[in-house]
Amino acid sequence: MITSERHTGGAQDAAQIQLETLEQLPCGCIVAIQTIRPSGVPVVSLEAKGPHCPHATHRVNRVIRLGEPFDPLDYDARDDLSV
Repeated sequence: MITSERHTGGAQDAAQIQLETLEQLPCGCIVAIQTIRPSGVPVVSLEAKGPHCPHATHRVNRVIRLGEPFDPLDYDARDDLSV
């Protein structure tokens, strides 16, 4: 049984991550650019793999950039994090 106190804690955790935008990479993959509150640290994660993406490192739900600005047009797959 889940208590209301426990449910509220989960809602507070979700509110600490704010979706800024979804962007398409040149390879067709979709990334989510999010901000962690209250620190403001940006997190970029892969949300969907493009049907013709040649990058083996692109896997759904993988963080590809942490703590630095992200420009999808200047993205290079060699910059991916191994998180």
